[in-house]
Amino acid sequence: MRIAVTHAFCWPEVRRGAERYIQSLGAALVGRGHDVVILSAGWAPETTELDGVRTVRFRRIARDDRHHERHFGARVLPPLLTGRFDAVHSMGRHDAVASILAASAHPSRRTVFTDLGAPDRAWWRTQGRAEELAVRRVVRSIDVYGCMSRWALSFLDRDWHRADGVVTPGGVDLADFRPAGRHATPTLLFSGAVDEARKGVADLLQALALVSRYVPDIRLQLSGPGDARALLAGAPPGVADRVEVLGRGSPDEQALRYARASLTVLASTHDSFGMALVESLACGTPLVVTTHGAPKELVDPGVTGELCAPHDPPGLADAILRGLALTAAPGTVEACRASAARFDWATSLAPAAEHLYRGEPPPAPWA
Repeated sequence: MRIAVTHAFCWPEVRRGAERYIQSLGAALVGRGHDVVILSAGWAPETTELDGVRTVRFRRIARDDRHHERHFGARVLPPLLTGRFDAVHSMGRHDAVASILAASAHPSRRTVFTDLGAPDRAWWRTQGRAEELAVRRVVRSIDVYGCMSRWALSFLDRDWHRADGVVTPGGVDLADFRPAGRHATPTLLFSGAVDEARKGVADLLQALALVSRYVPDIRLQLSGPGDARALLAGAPPGVADRVEVLGRGSPDEQALRYARASLTVLASTHDSFGMALVESLACGTPLVVTTHGAPKELVDPGVTGELCAPHDPPGLADAILRGLALTAAPGTVEACRASAARFDWATSLAPAAEHLYRGEPPPAPWA
């Protein structure tokens, strides 16, 4: 098949889960014999190739992300009209609208959209008329509406009365993310935007103080973008001394960060998935997450991780203590890695995408 994947932002200029998603999916599809092009944008227009996937970057004009997304939707329309694609898989609402418009000239083409967040109608109403109209058009007209988790997908039926949505999660390359020797001292890993309030680092620092009463040598590594200084300054006494700020790091460093940690902890709310969490599981490292949002779908309590209520540092501390015991239990590494196997790009997610592109119901071990 000839497949176009569209997104206003691309890897590695923007290093988030969404951008990893399109690059990894494209590479897996190329590995299965498909012709894949990523249509995206950057400050310098260029065409590059990575992992066998060609990426065409149109020139970015607007600095504001929302303005940029709207401009990209207009810019990507001509190549979607003229291109002979069997399927177009979009990651943004405005490029999905362009895909819908272009498909009128290609009746056999399949249009697919993966919602990287959640189609929460009340929230989109606060984002302006143009955004709400784009959401409405995509919900009404896209052939396949995908969300990254069951939690996110629940909004599609509840708020928009569309009941045929599918789960199109992010994934992991099991060959790249593998177990390795852990740190000598108990080490928690947070991987995400450090200073984004809903990611829960403030709660994690409070919980760390409680955990240290029972695990005196406990450490925390903060991995990802953002400034941790204000959070550390407001942490309980002595906590900052237990924290190592790793920063974003290079893509090649991420697997070892997960593999060497005792636990990956994400005390977040409103997350629609958690690619970092799947990568952690692939490395044999269990999770501690909250019961809010999608991350709980990745955890089998007592087997691959532990759960706690959101905004509850004592509860988070208890979950971390249970998680540390789980890390030491026989079979935990194998259970975590087996759990991640259903998200492998090459053997699970790319074949599922092929079904969607052909108009067939996908096998869905994560649905």
